[in-house]
Amino acid sequence: MFPLRVPENWSDDDRSSRREALGALKARLRDDPADAVTRAEVVRAYRQLGHPDQAGRFAIALDEGAHRPELRAYSEMLRRVGADEKTARRLSMMPTELDLPEDVRRAIEEGPLSDQWRPWGVYVGVAWALVAVSGFVTLAVTYGYAMVGAGDVAPIAWWWTQATWWVMIAALTATIFWCATSAKWRAALVWTGITLVAGGCFALANAAFSR
Repeated sequence: MFPLRVPENWSDDDRSSRREALGALKARLRDDPADAVTRAEVVRAYRQLGHPDQAGRFAIALDEGAHRPELRAYSEMLRRVGADEKTARRLSMMPTELDLPEDVRRAIEEGPLSDQWRPWGVYVGVAWALVAVSGFVTLAVTYGYAMVGAGDVAPIAWWWTQATWWVMIAALTATIFWCATSAKWRAALVWTGITLVAGGCFALANAAFSR
């Protein structure tokens, strides 16, 4: 049926063999977009290799369609490249009689992802720049008070450290929202975990200093 040996598990084959086999399968699909067996094998390959955007790219023309994470990943890919409907259909090698899924159409209509979310990236960048500035000021103030022989430097250092912590928490929160609004859910979860750990450390330090 297939022009080359189709592995049971695509991730077990070496890269050159995978590339050759996938290339042959996609060439066959290009010649016959209605070949559901070949399309399903391409989708299976990309799912096993961990490429949800590519799996979604080809799975949208299958009867069962793409999984939700695959559909979301492919839609994001289309927005990154600013694809129109013609480009999306060409990338997915879709039969002419099939319609694009609604999520894919919506992604095309919303335009490139980079244009839509660039302001959020600016805000996050500014937030982290403020963290760096705040940390530098904290060190400078603490060192300055220590050099001039201030009586008790600890309260002053702690006040500036608290200010830096709050700025960092704000930057972490902005990063979470940026990831979430860009549908980067895995990254959003990672940053949420980092924020919780940072907040917990801050609370423990605050409690210890207050005693």
